[in-house]
Amino acid sequence: MTTYFTSDQHIGHANIIRYCDRPVSDLDDMDQMLISRWNETVSAEDEVWVLGDYAMKDYARGLSLLPQLNGTKYLVIGNHERCSPTQRDGHLHLPAYLEAGFTVAVTQAETYLPPVTPDGEELRVLLSHYPYSGESHSQQDRHERFRYRDLGHPLLCGHVHTEWQTQLTPRGSVQVNVGVDQWDFRPVSAAEVHRTILAAAPDDSAVS
Repeated sequence: MTTYFTSDQHIGHANIIRYCDRPVSDLDDMDQMLISRWNETVSAEDEVWVLGDYAMKDYARGLSLLPQLNGTKYLVIGNHERCSPTQRDGHLHLPAYLEAGFTVAVTQAETYLPPVTPDGEELRVLLSHYPYSGESHSQQDRHERFRYRDLGHPLLCGHVHTEWQTQLTPRGSVQVNVGVDQWDFRPVSAAEVHRTILAAAPDDSAVS
């Protein structure tokens, strides 16, 4: 079994094609690309953490497509999810996400990435839709009360789309954007994320 991470599919959101310059002609084309690349990457035995904004606008469309995606799927809720605490009465829509095929749906989580060398160690990472700081198509950070406080831990997130793939915070913490616009529109493996964090970490600091 392999663990993967992804975010920001924005199924049902036609404007994302223009906003992020996605190489598709319309929503049907985008859905087919996202499903095909997911299933080319993920097997039925794998697990995938979706770090938010799986669907937008046409939520029924997004949830109806979820069973076509391989693997066990966990959702870290994004601001555009209908079940998001940023949405009015968002909690009332949580059962629909679980019934559609997400095993869990939470606002934050943490996990361990596997070692990437024979004598290496696991790496604890935080999972959130939001980076410690940063936005997409906006200068001011939104939803600050739903963001982790930067205490020095590596963070996997989405939300920022094409802005950056990795970024160091002022404290030197590594943030990795696992959004589809940064990873060829497919989930990225835990091992690849671990290598990305090690490559981005400052030479004079330990990743913890």
